[in-house]
Amino acid sequence: MKITPVILCGGSGTRLWPLSRHHYPKQFLKLVGDTTLFQESINRLVALQNGNIEISEILIVTNEDHRFLVLEQIGRLKLNVSISILLEPEQKNTAPALTLAAFAANEKNPESILLVTPADHYVKDSGAFIQSMQKAISAVEKQTIVTLGIEPTRPDSGFGYIEYEGEADVKNVLHFKEKPSLEQAKTFIGIGHHAWNSGMFVLESKTWLDAVDLCDIKMKNAIQAAWRAKVSDQWFTRPDVNFFCTSPSNSIDYAVMENAQNINVKVKLVLLDAGWSDLGSYDALDQVMDKDSLQNITQGDVVSINSRNNIAFSTKKHISLLGVENLIVIETADAVLVANKKDAQSIKKLVNALEENHSFLLDNHTKVNRPWGWFETIDQGENFKVKQIVVSPHSKLSYQSHKYRNEHWIVVKGRATIIQDDKEFILEHDESTYIKKNVKHQLINNEKTNLKIIEVQTGEKTSEEDIVRFKDIYGRN
Repeated sequence: MKITPVILCGGSGTRLWPLSRHHYPKQFLKLVGDTTLFQESINRLVALQNGNIEISEILIVTNEDHRFLVLEQIGRLKLNVSISILLEPEQKNTAPALTLAAFAANEKNPESILLVTPADHYVKDSGAFIQSMQKAISAVEKQTIVTLGIEPTRPDSGFGYIEYEGEADVKNVLHFKEKPSLEQAKTFIGIGHHAWNSGMFVLESKTWLDAVDLCDIKMKNAIQAAWRAKVSDQWFTRPDVNFFCTSPSNSIDYAVMENAQNINVKVKLVLLDAGWSDLGSYDALDQVMDKDSLQNITQGDVVSINSRNNIAFSTKKHISLLGVENLIVIETADAVLVANKKDAQSIKKLVNALEENHSFLLDNHTKVNRPWGWFETIDQGENFKVKQIVVSPHSKLSYQSHKYRNEHWIVVKGRATIIQDDKEFILEHDESTYIKKNVKHQLINNEKTNLKIIEVQTGEKTSEEDIVRFKDIYGRN
């Protein structure tokens, strides 16, 4: 049996600010263990392969802002499966994203079975996940959607709920209820036979396309037209932006699952007992991360004395906790969050407040990934900026110029090949060069190890928008 995993990779994870940002959301963070949530979602699906199950292709649906993060993190896994990256020109929620993936899968194999999972969830027990997913795959039939549900541990209005009947491994779904009130959630828990909606589905691509045709023909037509007018390069497939943006925005649950009975689509459920969490807030970390003897969760350079039940993450600077309880302390290079744990669910309100005057803190970390490596802003002020730039082996920046800024480069590690106005030269360790504004230039690493330079920008503007590209192997304008 051939399957096509679909990883939906468009979330923003605002309730985990300042660790999670719009351009570096939680799925790309190493929150638990040595790999990111996105990488773990791929590893779990690859592990499904056995003598009876083969992966045709993994489809990843993400957006332009995250494309190079996706590419870089896939590269680190060194996989032997085919992967296609589909780029949404605009975030439209999960239903258009799945519709896009269904057209992509259907084009290669009209009988393809889709395994749809979010990119930002945590699963502790991979073996239990594989067993449940295999049961779900076996239960797939025409005009049938199989979903994985989580046995609730508490009333929670942050999850969708699925009512089911039956005691067998594969159960019949009666109703979907997307994010009820807390009182409704308490009622569901009391009744029993209700599961949390994990956002994972197994179905034939044709089943989804037929369902969208009946539930939201405008969405189907818009995404179909966008797919037919797509353009592809060696890394990405881009649906047509004009057609795609005419699609309504909706979730899988609202668009189809709540209407499944009305369109004669059978919905089945397999319970997943594998230590699942959507890691949607700092509260969720309490359920999955290791704690010390006083119930503290710490990561990075943290020292705790006489302190209890805290969460402390350090990314750059040292954190000392002394005689405090029930705090969330998150340090990043450009922001510090100190919150009472009982207010963890209110961080989204804080993010909304920051949008007014501190929106830059919601978008990027000081460290920004690029297809050739990454850069990190060390310091900046009026008319200057200082960066650390790391270029991966055998990689190069675009051939470019700047209208408003000059650049000073000094090599602190590796060997740099420099092109200035079509003239090539080499910079060794501890050597430097000066590039005036409007001079065409390019930084290249032809070596087998990382190249690290310190860049000092001076001029009227020091923004990333001040780039005029002449040649770029990554197709950027």
